[in-house]
Amino acid sequence: MKNYDFKHVLRVGTIMSAVLLAFHAQADTDAIDVAQLPSGQYITPTFMRGAVQQYLNPRLPGYPNFVAGEAVRSQLSPDGKTLAIITAGQNSLYKPDGTVDKANSTQYLFLYDVSGNNKKRPVLTQVIQQTNAYVGLVFSPDGNTLYATGGSDDAVYAYVRNGGTWTASGTIALGHNGKGLGLGVQPNAGGLGISADGKTLVVANNYNDSISVIDTTTRTVRYEHDLRPFFPGNEGTPGGVGGTFPFAVVIKGNNVAYVSSDRDREVVAIDISSASDGRLVKRIKLDGNALGMTLDASQSTLYVAQDNADQVAVIDTNSNTVRAKIDARAPGDVLPHAPNTGAATFAVTLSRDGRTLYAVNAGTNAIAVIPLVGPRAYRVAGLIPTAFEPHDVTFSADGSWIYVVNGKSVTGPNPDHLSGSTANMTSITYPGGNAAAAAAARASNEYQFQLERASLVSAPVPPESDLAQLTQQVANNNFYRPEANARDREVMHFVRDHIKHVIYIVKENRTYDQILGDLGNGAHGDPALAQFGASITPNFHRLASQFVTIDNFMNPGDGSMDGWSWALQGRVTNTETLSQQLNYAAVNRGMSYESEGANRSVPVNWATVAERDAAAGPAGTTNYSTQSASLPGGTDNLLTGTGNHASSDSPVGEQQGYIFDAVLAAGGSVRNYGFLVNNIGSVGTKSAPVVSPYASGIVQVAPLDPKLAPVTDVYFRGFDQNYPDLWRYQEWKREFDQYVANGNLPSLSLVRLSHDHMGSFGTALAGVNTPETQQADDDLSVGSLVEAVAKSPYAANTLIIVTEDDVQDGPDHVDSHRGPVYVVGPYVKQGQVVGTRYSQVNALRTIEDILGTQHINLNTAFQRPMADVFDVHSSGTWNYTAVASTVLKTTGLALASLPQDVKYAAGPDIEPKHDASYWAKATAKFDFSDADEVPPDQFNRVLWKGMMGEKPYPAIRGAHQVVASVKDDD
Repeated sequence: MKNYDFKHVLRVGTIMSAVLLAFHAQADTDAIDVAQLPSGQYITPTFMRGAVQQYLNPRLPGYPNFVAGEAVRSQLSPDGKTLAIITAGQNSLYKPDGTVDKANSTQYLFLYDVSGNNKKRPVLTQVIQQTNAYVGLVFSPDGNTLYATGGSDDAVYAYVRNGGTWTASGTIALGHNGKGLGLGVQPNAGGLGISADGKTLVVANNYNDSISVIDTTTRTVRYEHDLRPFFPGNEGTPGGVGGTFPFAVVIKGNNVAYVSSDRDREVVAIDISSASDGRLVKRIKLDGNALGMTLDASQSTLYVAQDNADQVAVIDTNSNTVRAKIDARAPGDVLPHAPNTGAATFAVTLSRDGRTLYAVNAGTNAIAVIPLVGPRAYRVAGLIPTAFEPHDVTFSADGSWIYVVNGKSVTGPNPDHLSGSTANMTSITYPGGNAAAAAAARASNEYQFQLERASLVSAPVPPESDLAQLTQQVANNNFYRPEANARDREVMHFVRDHIKHVIYIVKENRTYDQILGDLGNGAHGDPALAQFGASITPNFHRLASQFVTIDNFMNPGDGSMDGWSWALQGRVTNTETLSQQLNYAAVNRGMSYESEGANRSVPVNWATVAERDAAAGPAGTTNYSTQSASLPGGTDNLLTGTGNHASSDSPVGEQQGYIFDAVLAAGGSVRNYGFLVNNIGSVGTKSAPVVSPYASGIVQVAPLDPKLAPVTDVYFRGFDQNYPDLWRYQEWKREFDQYVANGNLPSLSLVRLSHDHMGSFGTALAGVNTPETQQADDDLSVGSLVEAVAKSPYAANTLIIVTEDDVQDGPDHVDSHRGPVYVVGPYVKQGQVVGTRYSQVNALRTIEDILGTQHINLNTAFQRPMADVFDVHSSGTWNYTAVASTVLKTTGLALASLPQDVKYAAGPDIEPKHDASYWAKATAKFDFSDADEVPPDQFNRVLWKGMMGEKPYPAIRGAHQVVASVKDDD
């Protein structure tokens, strides 16, 4: 077993991501010992004695280095010889000509020989491509058939063993006709259970809130049983709560199916003995979101993993009652009194002798070892470190070897994943021409999700004598035992005494190099990748130069779905992670955007139909009631209650894990501008736009979280690429002036300025209809807000933090998760570069410390605040004057009408490469109605061609170039 000097690891952590570029090109059996994640946590995949890590490379002829992402389930065949693993990842590939390779953009079944000596190092014998998948995988009791669910294919796939290989033997259609229970969603076939006699399969219809009971002999569906209370086979109670988002299934004997209901935090027991319909036995309520389950050998005890609660529920299947709750986070001496959760318990597995339970904690990259007998029974005895985002554990037939499947890896740099550029526009023509270079770049497949590699870690089952050291390593990886930092305490105590207000601005999708690569002040940037440099974003460059340049800030989210959770909650739930992988695939796999206040596009935080109608917008053909009326059960039975499985828990309460929840609970005040809202008001037309919704009396948004309803500015428009950020700024400024006059600025202001996302070029208002003008609009809006604060009485006690929700849509030569962040205000260092590794977790921790709130989860509780950006010995005075990029002269924005006297930046006038009609035509097939509905890689190349002309899309640079340019913080 290895021993890591974590003082050294923490120092060299800044270079780990860059070094991983070389790692990406290694064989699928190579591994790493230690890496730092974008969240700040570490992973040590091979820390177990004798551990071997293998990456899930399907060995595709045209993509030899491709590794599948998001392994979610593993199963051992009854004869103990075959280990099966299924993926449910983004897994999208592009051909050299730039088109989607649909044939290979699939999910994968990996089959390993683990017999004999292969137990120690599983040998990959076969890879099966399956169009779609989710979390269902089970062998028949005789071991001759392997069943896997097909996700949005709404089917179960069957594979039979013929000698040493497995072949497809049929598909069992589930018959939902492409419709799930929600607004515009598809079905999603989820977990699978099989009866003891092998004659019955039960499928959790994850998006239809039901189970399908299948006859394996005829391979037909006997019947479908709706899990909701309104169904006659259940309570028969219209509008009752329960049974939604069924996830996993286990069957006791041949007659009772146990189904975990993720959103409703319960296990539903259904009698399936009838050949014609099921019957509710009992709903078993739990504390957390019910996910993976397992039965003991006697089938008298059911163990259930629960996200948010970080528990394992122990259910007596004779009485169907919870007889124990196991805290799955860590041994008591590791987290003796921590009220925080965030370990994200995902799955449970029993040892072969049934004496030990293993709980998979995806959020802390660890396996909890829980004895079931002896003096330490039902308490975590130790933790085992894993790779990134573990999802399942399986044991060898003799119980001596452990197999852990993991969903992700550190992504490393992505210099070839480029968006459009203005700052780098040039007449230079690269060899080979634009078409050939663009095709080669597409073939690099460097979109963030594509760089996440699933893996299998195999090792001898750790003996009890190793658990103390393994547990210590997990504690180190997650900062559970942080070294005392007197300077942090001193700095944050001072800052809390002097700063009373925080303005938290979140923008969209830009990497550090993409914006600040050309900064030239000694920060770690690559000017060749500065696509929207100083001439387009003069304020971002000024803010970074005048205050602190933070060149090692990571955004843990892979896309906007989990990016907004990281930005507001500092963690993400398990089901949101899985949903995003499939939602973001180049080939649509059917999962919905499960974030920002909705599940399956339903505003689930509101309980009543009337409230949901109001949140969805004006009555008509597109309102909530009309769209849902024809669904089975009707509107009154659609996702009833107020459960939201994308919301996290905190010490404040259930589903109250947002930073604004913590501030409100601490007695602070909050004002919300654009977060968790739905646009419901008109913005007018090109010829008659609604520049000032407040003056026009046109409400723009409806809050999607009841807690935000009383504190939301309903005249501040949410995400909409038609609408200039400068008009959003003006609405914020209108209220800010009132706060100045009344002396009542809220403790926390949440401000969403999103035009740097770019899009809707054909319909955008005020002539802000090109990539460069939209970036400049966003830049000026942030700069103007900073100036307004600087020139107000609140300058002395207000801190402004500006970050991105995620950085999926741009290049970075250090790490695909590295983004720009701006910290501005009193006692912030000026003219300095800060290379300390920070992330959104540290930003939230900083807000917690300044505003005196509870820590919302394990991440913010144990990671550092951003103390290194402050100078407590400074005078605390500061000022700022915004400037506008000259490219905005080409728009219809009336800069002279702004409250501040905005000047244009020095330098020549910049004009867009193309006008609105060009961009409208080039992007006609893209959907900009919501965040991340556009395939980023396709959009990037359209932008590049439009703004760079015949200059080829940059080619891949060698790993030696990247490693050589990495800054060591020592």
